Amino acid sequence: MEKVIITGGAGAIGLHLTKLLVANFYEVIIFTRNPKSHPIQNNIRYVHWDPSKQEIDVKSIQEADYIINLAGANLNSKRWTKSYQQEIIASRVESGQLLYQSLKQIPNQVKAVISASAIGWYGTDDQYQKKPFEEGDPQGGNFLAWVCNLWEGSVKPIETLGKRLIVFRFGVVISKDQGLLKEINRFLPFRSIPVLGSGKQILSWIHMDDLCRMLLFGIQNDTIAGIYNACSSEPLPLAEFAKRIAKRKYGPFYIPLPVPSFLIKFMLGKKGQEMVLNGTWVSNKKIVHEKFPFKYPLLDNNCIDNLHID
Repeated sequence: MEKVIITGGAGAIGLHLTKLLVANFYEVIIFTRNPKSHPIQNNIRYVHWDPSKQEIDVKSIQEADYIINLAGANLNSKRWTKSYQQEIIASRVESGQLLYQSLKQIPNQVKAVISASAIGWYGTDDQYQKKPFEEGDPQGGNFLAWVCNLWEGSVKPIETLGKRLIVFRFGVVISKDQGLLKEINRFLPFRSIPVLGSGKQILSWIHMDDLCRMLLFGIQNDTIAGIYNACSSEPLPLAEFAKRIAKRKYGPFYIPLPVPSFLIKFMLGKKGQEMVLNGTWVSNKKIVHEKFPFKYPLLDNNCIDNLHID
C-alpha cells in the first residue's frame, strides 16, 4: 500500500482528500502540530511537524511515496492585519522550505510532490481583459499574487532533486461547509441571496470533489508536472453564481440582497477587496488537455444538487 503525506491535512480540503485517498487504497500520513488531538483511524496516522521550528517526522519522509502540500494559514479566518499577512506568508514559505530540505537531506523514495497555490497569482481582472488567465501569464501586483509567488518559489527547488513537482493553483473551492458557499447558505433560509459589491466580478470556482480528485489524478499520472489551474470550465459573475443556487432551491421566489462595496471594505479591509470584490477569470484548458475527467465542469443542476445544500 503506497503512502501519501498530507501537510495541512486537518483542514476542510485535507479531510475530504484523506477520505478519497483511503477509499483508493492509500495509507495517509497527516502532518500536524498536534497529532495527539486526532483519533486513531484505519490507514490514517497523524505525526508531528512544526515548520516554524523546521521540525519534521523523519520516519514518515523515509516511508512516503507521495507528498501533498496543503499547509498554510487560512486566508478567510481573520482580518488581514500586518501580523496576519506575515503569518499567511511564513506558514506557506516555511512549509515548502522544510519539505525541500527534508527531501534533500533524508534518504527517501518520494516519487512526486503536489503543492497547493492559488489563482491569486494572477491578481485581478481589468476592464480591458479579452481572455482568461493561463498558467504562463505573469504574476499580478496585489498581496495574494505576492503570497503565491513566495509559496510557489518555496517548493520550486524540489525539482532539482529529480522529483516530479506539480503545483495546482486552486480556484475558489465550493463546499457547503466552508468559504463562499457557507456564506451564501446563511441567507438561503430567508429566501435571499447576497449580491456582493457589483456582483460582476468573475468567480473561477471548483467543486470540492473535483479538486480532491484532481490531486489524486496528479499522483496517479506520472506525465503530469508543472503548474495547472485547478478550476471548473465555467467561471461566472459572482451574482450569477449565487442566483443559480437560489433558483435551484426556490425557483423564482427569492430576493437579491445588495451588499455595497464600501461595507465589505469597512468590515473586511484588504481581505474584502482582494477576496470578495476582485474577480479573476481563469482558464482550465491545460488540465482539460491532460484529460482530467471533471464531474462538475459547469454550475448546472447536477453540480448544485451535489453540493448538498440544506
